[in-house]
Amino acid sequence: MRRLARNSVWRYVVILAMAVCGIAGVSAKDKPVQTVMRAWQLDPWTGIADTLAGVDSSYMDMPMRNVLNDYSISNVTNSNIVSPVQSRVYFDRQRRADFIFADAYTPYIIAPQNVRFYHTTTPYSTIAYKKGFVTNLDQNDLSFSFTGNINRRTNLGVTIDYLNSYGRFASQEGKTVYGSVFGSYNGDHYSLQAAFTWNKLSNFENGGLLNAGDLQGSLSPEDMPVKMQGMSGFRYLSGYLNHYYSICVERERTVHYRERDEEGKWQKKDSVKTEYVPVTTFRHVFEVTDATKRYVEQNASSGITAGVFPTTLYRNPTSTRDTAACLTIKNTLAVTFEEEFNTLLKFGAMVYAMNECQRHVSAIGQSERIIDLEETFNNPLGAVLATPIHLMPDTLFGEKWTNNTYVGGALYKHQGKYVHYGFDGNVCLLGYKLGEFQVNGHLDAGFRLGKDSMTVTAKAYVKNETPDFYLQYYRSNHYAWDNDFQKTYRFYVGGQVAYPTKWVTTRLGVDFENLTRYIYWSENGTPQQMDGNIQVLAANLQLNLTTPWVNLDNTVVYQHSSSANMPLPALTMYNNLYYHGTWFRAMDAQIGVDLRYFTRYYAPLLNPALGQFCVQSKTPVGNYPVMSVYANFYVRAIRLKFFAQYQHFNASFMNKQYFGMPDYPLAPDMFRAGLAWHFYK
Repeated sequence: MRRLARNSVWRYVVILAMAVCGIAGVSAKDKPVQTVMRAWQLDPWTGIADTLAGVDSSYMDMPMRNVLNDYSISNVTNSNIVSPVQSRVYFDRQRRADFIFADAYTPYIIAPQNVRFYHTTTPYSTIAYKKGFVTNLDQNDLSFSFTGNINRRTNLGVTIDYLNSYGRFASQEGKTVYGSVFGSYNGDHYSLQAAFTWNKLSNFENGGLLNAGDLQGSLSPEDMPVKMQGMSGFRYLSGYLNHYYSICVERERTVHYRERDEEGKWQKKDSVKTEYVPVTTFRHVFEVTDATKRYVEQNASSGITAGVFPTTLYRNPTSTRDTAACLTIKNTLAVTFEEEFNTLLKFGAMVYAMNECQRHVSAIGQSERIIDLEETFNNPLGAVLATPIHLMPDTLFGEKWTNNTYVGGALYKHQGKYVHYGFDGNVCLLGYKLGEFQVNGHLDAGFRLGKDSMTVTAKAYVKNETPDFYLQYYRSNHYAWDNDFQKTYRFYVGGQVAYPTKWVTTRLGVDFENLTRYIYWSENGTPQQMDGNIQVLAANLQLNLTTPWVNLDNTVVYQHSSSANMPLPALTMYNNLYYHGTWFRAMDAQIGVDLRYFTRYYAPLLNPALGQFCVQSKTPVGNYPVMSVYANFYVRAIRLKFFAQYQHFNASFMNKQYFGMPDYPLAPDMFRAGLAWHFYK
């Protein structure tokens, strides 16, 4: 049961074959061309593009880059990289309101809004491999990406990431495979972007250490007894199509270029190019997502005995097989009045209508009749249970369809040198979520301050959200509830000031949110809705010092919550001290030590059956630094990055009370190494 990936060698073969194809494609001896790459992501509601930087080819901080560290500077996990996740920084948390069970797997999910689309003049591919070296308990991360234009208008690409980690403690192994296939066509009048993404994750659940004191004993981590053995599975598939037709006007533009004459001398020349400027765009966005959460437990009594679950079973007294799923189909029709043509008012506008159809499926009984097993069977669990076992037929599945219709609009200014803004909102007029609405706004402005420039950003939103379907109604082996929760009202305002100079880059941000009728997961594993309001305030400081030899990157986040139902560490920080230089005029080097830390607080506890983080008030954790040393290099000529890292090296000589949440220790020390290779002309 320890090795989920025993038969997964074929995955390596497939990915390596794709990498070879990508490398071959970019190694052809064609005429040199100037490398141009443009990248963008799409707004999930409107389909409007947000321009991004191209493919990240930087070698900096490669040892620290992984799916969890990229999500937040500090996370609550079971100490393994492939596990349910919740950021300790409240404003880093991403919510997926369409399926509550997806929240804990957010870092691993490639949703349509996460897909990058590209336009490039040369094919680009990357292959990377990272490995953690621990005897019989190693970690493997293999990824591949490729993108290239097949002509000047059409781009295709693929990304694949396979991650397997055995963990250091019993019944902790996890693996995930996620990726995307995407493409785009950019014509004068008609354009489209399409993508298919897949995310499949499975991980063992152990409920934490049976005896927390074992961490200070002589037992090796893998031999320490755990509370239970279960397994969670999660799958998230999505398909996305954004296509639109623009009514355009023709405009002539003079292009300046240089060309060699017959004698080989450069000559300046001009040409007139006709371009199409969009005036009005008609857009259709189609999105379908299929999400499934499963939980399997061969011995349903083990978690009850260890205090992980309540003492009631609803379906099966010996084993658990729970399933919850949500199929979502969205269609959006929009009309956009383009910013580029609107020379008078200098902004773009959009109006749209969206229909959302959802199918919810969960294991439930045929009726609400509850059968007391003590009256029909000998209780196989004996005196383990304090209350009777209840059984509902476990062969039937129930389903419910919901339908919602929204209307909305947006005003935005993406062009211009100094000021950009955007405002959008929508409201549900028909359906299960009737009355739900949101209004969002953001503003960024840049201006000169002495010899440098300063950027100020501000954002705000107001949301009135319908609780997720499974917060209202759910049936499983360990839990069953019927709720009538009211909508949650959220008000947020925040901003940041960024001031980069030659030696120091400073970013200071403040965030505030007020939540009315907040829903949280209680200590017994059930959702509860608060009366009244709860406030969360956060201030974050990023201070990066740069010298010719030594550099220091600091991120400090202060947080305050007005309720114990929103537990947050007062301080969370990440520090990276490193040397940065060039060796032999051919290789960039980065050698340093980094530290992660959070103050002591009542961290939430993972519920294995639900994949949710529940509040607890018995055991505080924190006030322990995790330090790692590393060496990171980049060979410029062949675009090869490689690194070596000793992760959590202080575990060998510091106090061993290093818990990330009650009964779940942080990952012990581990040696890691890896490389990444970029291929393009």
